[in-house]
Amino acid sequence: MGRAVPLPLMTGAQSTTRTPIVAGTRSRRCTALIVAAAIAGMLGLALWMQPSAEGVGTHRQLGLPRCGWIVAADMPCPTCGMTTAWSHAVRGDLPAAFMAQPFGLLTALGAIGALLVAMGMAVSGRPLRERWTRLVTARMFLGLAALAAAAWVFKIIVHRGIAW
Repeated sequence: MGRAVPLPLMTGAQSTTRTPIVAGTRSRRCTALIVAAAIAGMLGLALWMQPSAEGVGTHRQLGLPRCGWIVAADMPCPTCGMTTAWSHAVRGDLPAAFMAQPFGLLTALGAIGALLVAMGMAVSGRPLRERWTRLVTARMFLGLAALAAAAWVFKIIVHRGIAW
């Protein structure tokens, strides 16, 4: 199921071996298409919403309540500004997305990248397994956690209006 067998290629007097691109299974392509559709739906929703001028609260357009952390302690939660950042990012306003939530900008750009990869997989059927296992490491997760924590501190500073 999907193993490539080296095929000899004859080019003039030379003979080389290459591995052909193996078309993926129907289920791999369908899964990639579903993932692409889900990501496109989230990005489309971010495009549909108007970004909040306050840097938080865009999610309220979906009928969701205000952030409980801001209501209770006047401090943004770790995800405050994510929806606003996505809404700015899909419009190409990256500086405003960064100011709304730096990690939100990073996740929006990651989602756009994941959409492109999923669409490529849906078309080609090629698995991502080999590249993914080299990319996903404990160090990468620790780095993302550090970036998320730094973005939260940044959001608190911006929310409180603390001067640099």
